[in-house]
Amino acid sequence: MSRHAALPVRVAARLLLRDPDGRVLLFPYRPPAQGGRIVYWFTPGGGVHAGESLAQAACRECLEETGYALADPGEPLARRQFAMRLPDGGEVWADEHYFHVRVGRIALQQDGWSVQERASMGAGRWFDAAELAHPPEPVFPEHLPAMLAAADARDARAAPPDVRDGDTLVPKK
Repeated sequence: MSRHAALPVRVAARLLLRDPDGRVLLFPYRPPAQGGRIVYWFTPGGGVHAGESLAQAACRECLEETGYALADPGEPLARRQFAMRLPDGGEVWADEHYFHVRVGRIALQQDGWSVQERASMGAGRWFDAAELAHPPEPVFPEHLPAMLAAADARDARAAPPDVRDGDTLVPKK
């Protein structure tokens, strides 16, 4: 039996929020023990509460961490599982489910942040593809650019482009 099989499981809903320019929202992790220095960047989201669905958790986390009231995150795009050390030093088996959501230009708010988030997070920032290719600090999840490319491909399949029928633009059937 692996050491990880004995770890408590922490199910989380995480968000790949994209603005109209295709940029993704990330938050800096700046633990007090590091003097406020950014250690890495991460996507919004967090643990699923008892009795809460993944989609409900995604909506709650979006509101708490950004101030944006998300109505429906759709279906998860990706899932990631790994051993993770929590800020309190405990270790869990993380079972993260990622939702890809396109939003308009939103004014980020920190009103819903917990005491722990206020102590260890900085203001969110939108990253474009070039910045993700060469981020100033590590970014989690590690394969975020590939996840965003998969999201773009899924979106392209879900909404087929219009085609021309003579001079009239008609929806593709």
